[in-house]
Amino acid sequence: MDTITHGLIGSLGSKTGYYQKFGKIATYSFLFGSVFPDVDVIVAVLGPDFTLRYHRGITHSLIAAPLFSILVMFITGLIFKTREYKKIYPMVLLGMYSHIFFDLITSYGTVVFDPISVKRYNWNLVFILDPFITLPVIAGLIISYKRRTLALKTSFIIFLFLGSYLLTCFFVKEFNKNRLLSFVKVNNIQVEKLDVYPRPLAPFLWLGVIETKDSFYRVRISSLSKDPLVLEPYSKSDMNDFVDAARLHRVAKTYYWFADFPVAKYLKSGEEHIVEIYDLKFWMLSKRAPFTLRYVFDKAKNIKEITLGGRKVRNI
Repeated sequence: MDTITHGLIGSLGSKTGYYQKFGKIATYSFLFGSVFPDVDVIVAVLGPDFTLRYHRGITHSLIAAPLFSILVMFITGLIFKTREYKKIYPMVLLGMYSHIFFDLITSYGTVVFDPISVKRYNWNLVFILDPFITLPVIAGLIISYKRRTLALKTSFIIFLFLGSYLLTCFFVKEFNKNRLLSFVKVNNIQVEKLDVYPRPLAPFLWLGVIETKDSFYRVRISSLSKDPLVLEPYSKSDMNDFVDAARLHRVAKTYYWFADFPVAKYLKSGEEHIVEIYDLKFWMLSKRAPFTLRYVFDKAKNIKEITLGGRKVRNI
């Protein structure tokens, strides 16, 4: 979820009785807590490979959140010139946990048990930008601001709606996943791995990705359509010395840790040998997959350049 939506959700969370009891400091405690985890975007200055590895890492950890909340609590206390930490801390922590939750429901992946485990978790319920979440939260904040006597009731109604919406997304996702599983069974497709991902305007639009022994397939799924599913085939990764050299590189190892359905493709351009690695689950908006990792080799298999998502990796 984007940082602005996180902040809006945190601000609305403060209206569930905390603002009514503690005033403005409640709004800022929730707000600071709900946006703090994205402070890890600072690693972007070190390069896209650091962003891939560390964004949604330790600052998004369920384990580390109580510790980071202490830091945010003290900052909030300094701003408001108060030491009423017992009331600030739980509000900051709730805001931080709201951020982690609303990142988990997307497809990007969040390392929620860092540093104990670096496994990425993603529930694949909504796209990273979801108007069915952002717009109701904005509406709730506007009503709460204009009609403060309705703030408590309004905030609970909005959060009840969000809970119902996410449950709907879960059941629709499972319905479409079972629909895809039935399709591959009827067509006798031997599946090694299969999953369904939200496209923009989920829960109406989804993307299914299938891996078999010999191929990958993508299928665009509409929850509102009963038309037969159509598989788009993709060949498995190319195999040669340049692909092998790319896979053994540290950035590629991080990429394979990050990706669900990674594909490596080789092409030659003049004297350059190019390997592109992308994740099929993200290839839904354009002809070129986002987060593409691109290696450029010379004929001796020396790396000339690495880019990730169009940005150069500095330390090859």
